[in-house]
Amino acid sequence: MRKRHRTKYIFVTGGVVSSLGKGIVAASLGSLLESRGLRVSMTKVDPY
Repeated sequence: MRKRHRTKYIFVTGGVVSSLGKGIVAASLGSLLESRGLRVSMTKVDPY
């Protein structure tokens, strides 16, 4: 029987300054987590 894991969320925020590197940070963090065997999915929220 498979063990169920709780879903965990990580939010990368950065205010109103564009080109702050939020996308690169999020992608790098996701890549590191995947290399440790975790499943990662990303969603960009643009509340304009």
